[in-house]
Amino acid sequence: MSAPATHRFTATFVDPALEAEFEREHFERATKRITRLTVTLSAAIFLSYGVHDAFIMPAALLHEAWAIRYGLAGPMFAVVLPLMWSRYYARWHRIALLFFAFTISAVVLSLGAITRGEPAALQTSWAPLFVVLGPFIARFDVAYQLAYAILTVLLYNALTLALGHESLVVPASINMAIVSMGLIGVLVARQMERQAREVFLQGRTIQAQMEALDAEKQKSDALLLNVLPAAIAERLKLENRPIADGFQDVSVLFADIVGFTRLSERLTPEALVGRLNQLFSAFDDLLDRFRLEKIKTIGDAYMVVGGLNGGKDHALALAELALDMLARIAELSAQFNEDFSVRIGINTGPVVGGVIGKKKFIYDVWGDTVNIASRMESTGSPGAVQVSHETYLRIQHLYVFEDRGEIEVKGKGRMRTWLIKERRGDVLVDRNSLVA
Repeated sequence: MSAPATHRFTATFVDPALEAEFEREHFERATKRITRLTVTLSAAIFLSYGVHDAFIMPAALLHEAWAIRYGLAGPMFAVVLPLMWSRYYARWHRIALLFFAFTISAVVLSLGAITRGEPAALQTSWAPLFVVLGPFIARFDVAYQLAYAILTVLLYNALTLALGHESLVVPASINMAIVSMGLIGVLVARQMERQAREVFLQGRTIQAQMEALDAEKQKSDALLLNVLPAAIAERLKLENRPIADGFQDVSVLFADIVGFTRLSERLTPEALVGRLNQLFSAFDDLLDRFRLEKIKTIGDAYMVVGGLNGGKDHALALAELALDMLARIAELSAQFNEDFSVRIGINTGPVVGGVIGKKKFIYDVWGDTVNIASRMESTGSPGAVQVSHETYLRIQHLYVFEDRGEIEVKGKGRMRTWLIKERRGDVLVDRNSLVA
C-alpha cells in the first residue's frame, strides 16, 4: 500500500482528515512537551540577558535598552507562558509561539536600531540566529517558519528606514543573513515535518499490525477454547509438557439422541450433519448458562462434565442442564416434525483429565465415573434423565425421582439408579448462583 500523499513544499498530508489526526497526535506526543521546556528556558535566558546589556550598551542608552527588552518581552511572556499550561494551548500554540519568537526578534532588532557601531552589530546579530532556531525552539512548521523569517526581515527594514543608516552595506548584509538563516530554517522545518509524519505513519502501521495480530490471537484463543477448557488452554500455552490432572469430585453427563439413526437412513449426508449441528448447537446454547465443560461429541452422543473448575454444584447444574435439554429437544422435534428425543445419564465421582496427542488433540476424561455415566445413558429411557445413586444423594432434595431399583450395568454388576421426573414445586433453584 502506497504512503499517503503529501504537499511538496510543506510536507503536510494532502488528506485534511489525516493531517488533522497527525496534528492532534504530534502536538500531544511532542510539540506540547518540547515547547513548554524550550520556551520556558529561552524566556529565562532572554530575561537574564539584561545583564549583557549593561556591558555592551552605551551608558546613556542602558535604561532605554532595558525598557525595550522588558517592556516588549514582559507582556509577551505574561501572555504566552500561562497559555502554554492552559487547555487552550493546543488550539493557539502556533500563533502564540510565533508571537513569542517575533517579540524576541523585535527586541534584539530594536536594541540594534537605537545604537551604532559594535553594540548595534552585536545586538542585531542575534536576529539571524533566532530565525534559524525557529523549528527547534518553537517547533515551527514550514508555513510558520517562513512567516517568522519574512516578519523579521520586514521589521528590520522598517526600523532601518525609520532610523536611517550610514551605509547600505550593513543593512544588505544583515538582510542576507536573516534571509539565509530563514531559508535554512524552512528547509530544516520541512525535513522535521517529513520525518514526524513518517514516524506517525509507522506508528499507524505498527498499531494496525498489532491490532491484526491481536485479532488473530483472539481467533486462535477462541478456537482453542472451543476444544479445551479455559484453564487447560492457558496451561497448554504456557507449559511444554503433557497435561494430566486428577479430580476427586465431578459429575459427568452423557446425552444420546434417540431416533437419529433412523433419520440418517433417509437424509442426505449434508442434511444429516446440518440437523445434528442444529441439535448440538441448541445444547451448546444451554451449556453457556452454567460453568460446565463440553468435552466432546461422539456421533450423535454429547458429553459434558461439571466440577473441573472446583465448584460444588456440578451435580445440580448437570441435572438442570439435563431437564433443559429434554425441553429443548421436544421443541426441536416438533419444529422439525421429526420423531426423536434424547436419553440422558449422569454420574458423580472421581475422574482423570488430560490432553491427548500432539496433533488434533482434545481434552478428555477417564475413569469408572465416566463409564458409569455412559451406562446411565445407555440403560435409560428415551425422554428421561437417569442418574446413579451417587448423583441422587447430591440432589435428592431438589427433584421428584422414580426409583428404578437395581439394574444390570455392564462391567459393574447391579446398581441402583433413579429417574428425575420433575423439579420439586416447593424448592427454588437459583440457577444464577450455581458454581459448577
